[in-house]
Amino acid sequence: MKKTLSILLFLFTSIFVFSQQNEKDGFLLIPKINDITDLVKKIKPNTDYKIWALVHYDFKTNNILYQKGNRKINPKRTESDSYGFFPCLPGGCYSYFYAINKNNKPEYITHGKELYHFLGEINNIEEAMLVAMLYGYIMDQDYKNGNIYKESKDEFILYLSQISTSPSLKKEGFMITIKKNGELTAKSDGIYHYNPDVRIDV
Repeated sequence: MKKTLSILLFLFTSIFVFSQQNEKDGFLLIPKINDITDLVKKIKPNTDYKIWALVHYDFKTNNILYQKGNRKINPKRTESDSYGFFPCLPGGCYSYFYAINKNNKPEYITHGKELYHFLGEINNIEEAMLVAMLYGYIMDQDYKNGNIYKESKDEFILYLSQISTSPSLKKEGFMITIKKNGELTAKSDGIYHYNPDVRIDV
């Protein structure tokens, strides 16, 4: 269990590296993110939950990665439950949000629409990054024009990457616009790395 959790946190650490890209045109560096909890602890849910938490499930154990609220909770997922966010392949694991509402009823937030309701308005860069992650966009230190963002009244603009490994390793930059209602659009900024000799099929 500890090994699986360490692997998950390592993957987040590897993905969310700190860019040295210079600021330009009013853009700022995306804050340093060591692991997923750096994002989650900045979340401001739309509902005034008594308790909420991010939970990692490896098909054996539900591990609480971050919790807001002091009451002991016991979230439960089983192999028959549908998947949540950030799936691990090929071994199998995922994360989800668990919350206790004002009526003391548990809620499992496992899909995009549920997450948008949970977040409400996108209030900060950490929430914007969380939304971007759901669409497969990440930070990558090789993307020299990337890992920066700009916030306006109605939206966030971020420069992030998508990495594919099948049939070949390809890294592509994107300008991503995330409206504060959660709507996301993306425009390619070009392929900045391609290696036909590297292939990973899962």
